[in-house]
Amino acid sequence: MRKYIIIAAALCCAAFLFLIFFSSCGIDLNPFVGNRSDINGEFYVTEYSTGDMAEEDAAEAFAEGPAEGFTDEMSETLTEELVEGLTDDFLGEPNEEIAGGTIEPIDPLDEIISQMTIYEKIGQLFIPRLPDPQRARRLIEDYHVGGFILFSEHVSSTDQVQQLITGLQDAATIPLFIAVDEEGGRVSRVGRLFPERIGTAFSIGNTGDPQAAYDAYYTIGQRLIYLGFNMNFAPVADIWTNPANRVIGDRAFAAEPELTAIMTAYAVRGLQDAGILSVIKHFPGHGDTVEDSHYNMAFYHHDRERLDNVEAIPFRSGIEAGAAGVMVGHIATPLLHPDYPSKPAVFSGCLMEDILRGEWGFEGLIVTDALDMRGLTNYYSYDEIVLNAFLGGADILLMPVNTEQAIAAMVAAYREGLFTEARLDESLRRIMGRKVEF
Repeated sequence: MRKYIIIAAALCCAAFLFLIFFSSCGIDLNPFVGNRSDINGEFYVTEYSTGDMAEEDAAEAFAEGPAEGFTDEMSETLTEELVEGLTDDFLGEPNEEIAGGTIEPIDPLDEIISQMTIYEKIGQLFIPRLPDPQRARRLIEDYHVGGFILFSEHVSSTDQVQQLITGLQDAATIPLFIAVDEEGGRVSRVGRLFPERIGTAFSIGNTGDPQAAYDAYYTIGQRLIYLGFNMNFAPVADIWTNPANRVIGDRAFAAEPELTAIMTAYAVRGLQDAGILSVIKHFPGHGDTVEDSHYNMAFYHHDRERLDNVEAIPFRSGIEAGAAGVMVGHIATPLLHPDYPSKPAVFSGCLMEDILRGEWGFEGLIVTDALDMRGLTNYYSYDEIVLNAFLGGADILLMPVNTEQAIAAMVAAYREGLFTEARLDESLRRIMGRKVEF
């Protein structure tokens, strides 16, 4: 009996000394007593093995004290193993095995997405035009839309815009994308609220100074942040190669791919350094078309070699500069789709999945141009438009004609098996990945 009392006393003293040592080093013992979370900003699940014992049986067994035959040498060996597991590395990268358990990292985004319903997931794909306040609240609360785009009609003063956007965000459980087209020049929704107007992209390009593009778009970004926006569908990465093209025209930086490319990159950096998500547009290129996709389908009459050597250059430059998104236009590419000459880029898996994602490695948001434009609605039903854009590879479905109907169509398509929840989650990871930054 005296032998066991001595052993027990020695173990208690050792335990007390270890507790003092660990406390003085600032080491938390929680990893040894259950699940552990929030280590360096990540989440982990620890699975401990107690054999076939139930939890209460295991606790009772440990409470009984050292088992018979538990020697001082065994105690020293166990202590060395525990201390070895508590190196400084533990505070950085968790050990793979602690006390017989395995630590497996869990992606926080996956955790968030796994708790969302199908209705919430589908709703997050949509950014409609901001409607009247009552309908906007219904779209947020009942349809779970991912955000809104604002136009000049929504803007009257800085205070009014700030209060409007704050009210929208306060009504949402998941942060909203609050987007705008603020390019400077003739496409400016909020520029009139500020004393100094930003010139056209073409006038900026004419300076030949990339810093001028950075400064202009950094200023735009600061203004948008001040008002409460977080996303800008700008800059235009199209090249004004067709002088007869007026839908783009001076919205482009230049008529040459190299100058357009460097200006696009600096504009992207300017916006994003100010804290605004930059979405470059209108892939695969709207500058050489004759048609205006607001009214008719536009056509790009060139082959893949031309695309790679001209129109693609500014888009790749913007992507390399870190653009958060790429907007895809309502532009048919007959030489790239000989089996479907009138197929719009916004429906094209070849352009969005194969080229943008596959060849160029773009991992950001793919955003449709406005889905209410007649470049689509003249030829396809509203339901066909939203479904084909999503199936083609789009993450964000911008400005459907009728948001409630569009969401219902997507829910029905999911139930019919036209796309999987895994495909939906791919887009949700990109969307939520940006929203957790807000």
